[in-house]
Order: sequence, then C-alpha cells, then structure tokens
Amino acid sequence: MLQYLQENGIINVEDVLNNIEKMKNEEIIKQHPYKIFQGSNNRWYTYLPDKEKPHGRKQIAKSTLESLHTAIISDYKKRALEEDIRQLNLEKLYQKWMIWRRDNGTDPKTILENRNDWNRFLSEHPLRKKRIADIELTDIEDFFLHITKDHAITFKRLTNIKSVLNGVFKYAVRLKIIKHSPMLDLDYKQFHTRCKPSSSNKQNYTEEERRLILNYLSSKKDVYSQAIKLAFFLCLRIGELVSIKKEDVHDNALYVHRSIRRHQKMNDDLTFGKTEFTIEERIKGNQSEGFRSIPLTPQAQAIVNETMQLYPAGEFLFMQNGQPIYGGTFNRHLKSTCESLNIPYRSSHQIRFTMATTLYEGGVKINQLSTFLGHSDTRTTFHYIRQKKADQQTSQLMCEILKV
Repeated sequence: MLQYLQENGIINVEDVLNNIEKMKNEEIIKQHPYKIFQGSNNRWYTYLPDKEKPHGRKQIAKSTLESLHTAIISDYKKRALEEDIRQLNLEKLYQKWMIWRRDNGTDPKTILENRNDWNRFLSEHPLRKKRIADIELTDIEDFFLHITKDHAITFKRLTNIKSVLNGVFKYAVRLKIIKHSPMLDLDYKQFHTRCKPSSSNKQNYTEEERRLILNYLSSKKDVYSQAIKLAFFLCLRIGELVSIKKEDVHDNALYVHRSIRRHQKMNDDLTFGKTEFTIEERIKGNQSEGFRSIPLTPQAQAIVNETMQLYPAGEFLFMQNGQPIYGGTFNRHLKSTCESLNIPYRSSHQIRFTMATTLYEGGVKINQLSTFLGHSDTRTTFHYIRQKKADQQTSQLMCEILKV
C-alpha cells in the first residue's frame, strides 16, 4: 500500500520519515530530565548525563536554543545506541562482528569458514542467546565440554570454533561491552584429549599411478591434459598452476609470484553472493616465501615448450576461450582421466602432497622442499609428507636390524 501511494504521488515517503524523526526528537526534548535555561550572556545551558562527573552530570552551553536541542538529541541517541550494544547477545554480536570484519578487509574465504563453523556448532546452542555481558568462563567451558563429548570433533575443528569465539569476545572488548574476554581465562589444554584423532583417509598417488597418468596423457594435447601433466612434475597450489604466465618460465625454472583466488562476498544478512575469481600478485599466507623459483626438469620444460607451441595466443600458459583455465574444471578432467585408468581419483591438492612426498623420499632436503612448496615453516612442510607403507626393501632392512 505504501509503495502504491508513493508511486501515484499521493504521499512522499521521505517527508513521512522526516516527520516521524521530527516527532521522535521533540519527544526526546520533552523527556529531557534537566532544566534548559538562557544565561545572562544569552547562551543556552543544560546538563547531560555523565557517570564520570561527581554528580553524574555535566553542563553544556550553546549559542542558540536550536543547537542546544541538537546536542541533547545527539547525546540521547548515542547513549541509547550504547545501551542497545550492551544488551546484545552472543548471536547478535557475532553478526555485527562478521560485517565489521568484511568491511575491514578480512579474507572472504576466512569469513565463509567462520560462518560454517558457527552454523555447525553455535547456531542452535543455547549459549548464542545469552547476553554478552552475562557470559562467564563456566558458560564457555560447558560449551566446549558439550561439543567435545564422546570425541565428537577433531582438534582442528575445535581450534576453528575457538578462533570464532576469540574474535567475537575481542570485538566485545573493543566496543566496551566487557572489559575482559573470558576466553583469555580458558584452560584450553583440558579439551585436547577429548578430541578424536584427525587421521586423514586421503592418499597420495602412487608412483605407478603417476606413471600411468603421464603415459595416458602423453598423446593428448588439450590444454587441461597439458596442465595435469605439468602438475605431476611440480608441487604447486592449483591457483598458482593455472595463473602461470609464459613470461614466468625462463632459465629452466618457473618463477611463482601470483595466484588465482576465489571470492564470495558476504551480504549484510550473512549470506554469500556469487563466486568470483581474481588473479592477484600474492600467494596464500601472504608470506615472502610464497614468491619462489622452482627448477624445471627436462620433461617439465618439454611440457611447457609444447604448450606454448600448441597455444601461442595469450599471456597465460594454460588458457581456454581467452581466459586462464579454472581449477574446478582441471579437477573434473583429472577425475575423468582417473576413471579411464580405473584408479582412485584424488584432487589437484593431493598431487601437491604426492609431489612433496616423492621429492622428500627421493632425497630433497626439507628446507629446500619448503621453498618449493612456498612454506615459511618446515613444520607445515612435514604435514605434506605422507609416508608410504613399508616397502620390501624397508621390511628386509628391519629384519636385519632386529634379528636376534
């Protein structure tokens, strides 16, 4: 009805809203608890609430009555907003925190992961409805005891939800809702043994599977086959692989200094918009170690040279329809290849694990392997090395060592 009246010129919505605001302001002045008076100097005076002052109020003076009214109204609205914030429960503050982070440049991928963790663990938990100012350490301990009952989650998942709560309570301190975050008093170690082991069932490609894939694709010249072949000679992230420019390859080495990033912008209602891709001159983790050079073996160099000859147009090494190829489509082609060979499919990320393990077991030192992977810490690199089951040579060696 309101839209109909506006569209037909019967009412002006802006005028209606202005009149409503005017009436609210008049009511604020009417309810003002302190006397408004004009001094002998013709300036206008009153008091405003101030808990820091001895009598809980402070005097203000303005040159006109109108400007004094403006100051009264502004102070009232400011205090009302502060009181509304103090009344926020965990759920409402979480929503404000998420929007604040989006507006201040937090990676959309991180925000999406945080939302997923919230939805899984807190969206239905009673703690979400408790007022922030009333949440105590015991409430948080009870929450963590609940989600770790019967070893229900992994330590990694526990760490993720802890990060969400840490962020929300830090934001509460920032807004002066609370003076101290109860998360700082949490004995987090007590929950470690309540988590289930995070043993991954993901497996590397075996040496035989790698050989089968490379042999199968050797006669195929489409751009995705070329990309898959090169991936099995490197240890790149998929975003780094598909954003290789032809100029990045020289002196028998590949120089890595950009990546394709996937974005989904969060809306004000915490839903996410369509997926967008951007090519950025930065690497995951934003560490300088991400920018690196990787030697190309003769076979890898041959794949690069062949790709440049087959697809001379465009600045990127792997392009289709004038654009860099997509990681998702890469994985679909990889899956199709695996199905043709009747071997289990593992994603492009598992190729990265495979090559890290292969290079390490072949004798590449861990610090050099960290450089190839773009890691700033060798502890991260060790996570990428998946030891194989003991082969016959190892079994024989054990027999020799342990025999009595």
